[in-house]
Amino acid sequence: MTRGVLVGRRPAPGEVADAYDAVVIGSGAGGLTTAVCLARQGRRVAVFEQHYTAGGYTHAYRRRGWEWDVGIHYVGQLAPREPVRVLSDYLTGGALRWAPLGDPYDEYRLGGEVHRAPVGFDAYRAGLIARFPAERAGIEALFRLIARCRATMPALALGRLSGPVARRLARLLRAAAVPPEALRPAREVVAGLVRDERLRQAVLTPSVLLLADSSSRLPFFLLAVLFEHFRTGAWYPVGGSAAIARALAEPVRAAGGEVFVRTPVARITLDGTRATGVVLADGTRVRAPVVVSAAGAHHTYRTLLPRPSGAAPEPDPLEGLRNGYPFVLLFLGLDGDPAELGLPRHNLMVTDGDCDAFFDAGAGKGVLDGGTGPAPGGGPAGSAAPTSGLFLSFSCAKDPTWTARHPGRSTGEILAFVDPELFAPFRGSRWRDRDPEYLALKAALAERLLDRLYRELPRTRGRVAYHELGTPLTAEHFAGWPGGSLYGLAKDVAAFGDGHRPGLADRLRPRTAHEGLYLAGQDVLAGGFMGAVTGGLLAAHEALDRRGRARLWTGLLASATGRSRGASDLA
Repeated sequence: MTRGVLVGRRPAPGEVADAYDAVVIGSGAGGLTTAVCLARQGRRVAVFEQHYTAGGYTHAYRRRGWEWDVGIHYVGQLAPREPVRVLSDYLTGGALRWAPLGDPYDEYRLGGEVHRAPVGFDAYRAGLIARFPAERAGIEALFRLIARCRATMPALALGRLSGPVARRLARLLRAAAVPPEALRPAREVVAGLVRDERLRQAVLTPSVLLLADSSSRLPFFLLAVLFEHFRTGAWYPVGGSAAIARALAEPVRAAGGEVFVRTPVARITLDGTRATGVVLADGTRVRAPVVVSAAGAHHTYRTLLPRPSGAAPEPDPLEGLRNGYPFVLLFLGLDGDPAELGLPRHNLMVTDGDCDAFFDAGAGKGVLDGGTGPAPGGGPAGSAAPTSGLFLSFSCAKDPTWTARHPGRSTGEILAFVDPELFAPFRGSRWRDRDPEYLALKAALAERLLDRLYRELPRTRGRVAYHELGTPLTAEHFAGWPGGSLYGLAKDVAAFGDGHRPGLADRLRPRTAHEGLYLAGQDVLAGGFMGAVTGGLLAAHEALDRRGRARLWTGLLASATGRSRGASDLA
């Protein structure tokens, strides 16, 4: 029998206890990671999620017989003893299984040129040299620099922790193993190594489209992180992305806790500067010595925390930080098996050849469409709206259980970033009760994305039986991210610092200024699944006492050395 995609349950009247060992606000990958880490140290944890299902951007949903993931398209570093594999096996006891995507794991169509991302640095480097032989020296220097940036993320993660030992180790690691180029803009660094503009676009496009910002603002180490993350390939959760939250919920329940859905938190309660629990939207008060917010820094500081009543306002930890770019996501339901429709297992990215144009222009006035077709407001693409690219993903082709679960059907998603102001006229409207002009805009955007789908994958023409478009307002309604950002706050050079001045995001540490209150998720360190999980791990470390921390890291070490139960990949 197929397991459902809905995870968590709505509490019965009076079921939520008066007190727990810890409360976690938000059930995305970061919040559930913290909850599991605490539960594995014997803590009884209540996770409160305002959506009807748990998982955040890892959740899945069904409509009219089709099933879609909303955020997980692939995950790297899942080879034996790699970081995500270690965390996955530790958190789920090996219950969460992953299927490799194969080789290549990505394909880029850049202004008509096709590039494929092969597994392994050697293959990737050799492919670029074969295509750009005159740039051999620059390509080799680029990959040497990428390898030298491997310690950047660990150094930044250690620097987010509060203990003097962790801070000292972070400073030593940063001084010894983080090159100065790591924190400089990616475009500047790449331009200093290679001259061919086509090669620059081939190198920069993945980070721009996956991290949703211009390479003039993204620090180079994030480009390096993506190369390293997928160095040994990419994987997809067996059974769909809902399997992630389902596997993470079990250890929370086993320790006496629960993942509650349709249970929004109205505010965090304080006694002076100490967090003491939360008040739910229905007025229920829940006490806990540990409160973890995985609902995003903006929502935490601007909505959940009481405003200070003193004469002198507290420093704003969000000052100067940008929100990330919003997006639209077209969900496709197709008649036919993935093989019949020619749907790739790898992801497909399409640009007009200038991956930065949209973001450099301040987002333009429309949807990113690969450089073809009229802009939503009329006029040719590139006049009203600089274009950058689309991201196409077909989970039905990645999940080895799909065909058995959904014979004769396929699903996919097309993601495109949009102008933050495109949907501004409709802010304040209610879900399922939007203005007719909003619906017309959605229809126009969906038509453009479908047109691009048919050109890139011709066998899908005439086979799309159902589609619906999620907008930034949809994302804001369900995920709570201001403006519908995919990654929360922007992960740019200003956020991380330039190596001389501290980054603005240094203020967003997992341990907050309020005793007993911690931050988890993407805003703690980095975006995406790995960033969210790392943020959750850091929050758990800070929230545990010395004995709990020792047990946490001992458990992770056992997982890394193969002494804990794990699961094998499927072929």
